[in-house]
Amino acid sequence: MLRELVDDLYLNQNYNCGECILRAANQAYGFGLDEKGLKLASGFGAGMGCGNTCGALSAAISALSMLYCSDKAHETDGFKELCAEFVAEFKKALGSDNCEDLKKLYRYPDGDDRRCLITIEKAADVLEQFISRTNGEAAAEEVTVKPEDIKRVKGMGFLHNKGTNKFNGRVITVNGKITAAQAKCIAEAADLYGNGEIALTTRLTEEVIGIPYDKIPDFQAYIAKAGLETGGTGSKVRPVVSCKGTTCQYGLIDTYALSEKLHYLFYKGYRGLNLPHKFKIAVGGCPNNCVKPDLNDLGIIGQRVPTLDTELCKGCKKCQIEAACPVKAATVSSDKLYIDPVKCNHCGRCVQKCPFHAVDDSTYGYAVVIGGRWGKRYAHGQRLTKIFTSEEEVISVVEKAILFFAEQGISGERFSDTIARIGFEKVNAELLSDDILTRKEAIVGKALTAKGGATC
Repeated sequence: MLRELVDDLYLNQNYNCGECILRAANQAYGFGLDEKGLKLASGFGAGMGCGNTCGALSAAISALSMLYCSDKAHETDGFKELCAEFVAEFKKALGSDNCEDLKKLYRYPDGDDRRCLITIEKAADVLEQFISRTNGEAAAEEVTVKPEDIKRVKGMGFLHNKGTNKFNGRVITVNGKITAAQAKCIAEAADLYGNGEIALTTRLTEEVIGIPYDKIPDFQAYIAKAGLETGGTGSKVRPVVSCKGTTCQYGLIDTYALSEKLHYLFYKGYRGLNLPHKFKIAVGGCPNNCVKPDLNDLGIIGQRVPTLDTELCKGCKKCQIEAACPVKAATVSSDKLYIDPVKCNHCGRCVQKCPFHAVDDSTYGYAVVIGGRWGKRYAHGQRLTKIFTSEEEVISVVEKAILFFAEQGISGERFSDTIARIGFEKVNAELLSDDILTRKEAIVGKALTAKGGATC
């Protein structure tokens, strides 16, 4: 309520910061001040004319005096403490109580008529929330954003904060990585346009909380300066996630490089495609599965397949390979080492552990699992029946899986449902062949106008 009032007073009636706050509070809380009384806040503007204490803060204290000072301030129990508490909240929310400092943080560039609007709006929000809490009221806000606009901006990556006219802005990262400059930009945007808080999502994106509906374009323009964008919603390929397999001691593949390629090829490259539902991709560097590839629509798991030379095996009673295997796939039987191909998860920890070089060789590769999901319903992904040995092969399989889902999926069903309906064996055969690539143009053309079933 106060935010809307100060917007009109500042932008349309040309009152200064202090005047806007007191006039808005007078109207909202029924102080009964006339035009002469309202002039008491006029001198607060521009930090009392010398860039010191913020005029919006000074006027807010005047508003609190009208509400909570019974007669004399020093005879009103708790009034001094109440004012001190408000100043502390103001400084925490805005970062300072000094006019010049706040200008550096929030003032629009010279020539922009909005000037100190952000500071005034934030001051109004802090004051309204403080009064509501002090009065023991639940902060109420009339939702004025139309349902069709809530749906429209959701497609842009802005999730509605229920019961308000504010949204979380989902900032896309490339597999969770951002630069220091981008981190600074997001923090600044959260202060300028949100409530100053940032939340991390399970898909390694960052959400800036509490962005007013009318500030969404400004927020997007601000983060675009650092090469950032919002998104990650709808019946689309979602932002690709990965573990830190590139640098982790157990990592078998360059997860950052692969997931970055997948991000640009399919999150961005296929952004126009509407799928039956969301499609999540995760890249894990090893069978530890920290990033849970088998709970995504498509997961990639780094592999190191050991090669056993039985001629070199001495059948040691204390076998180093057996001791190194974390899944007990390696056992010595009849004086020879045996690696169970079903139990072996290709973690590679046994390679080069044998002092007689029986397991010195190995093959690096990629396992692909399809049909995983979590949430109200969950399913573990199933492995395709091939270990891929090149990045190009894996990227091709990812594309074929997306095309298959676009072609064969029914609106509203996840990829796991499609696989269950058609049968894993048939899907596996389709993804291991290149037949679907001959239909790519037709599938993409249809998917551009299809309607999916994702609700978030």
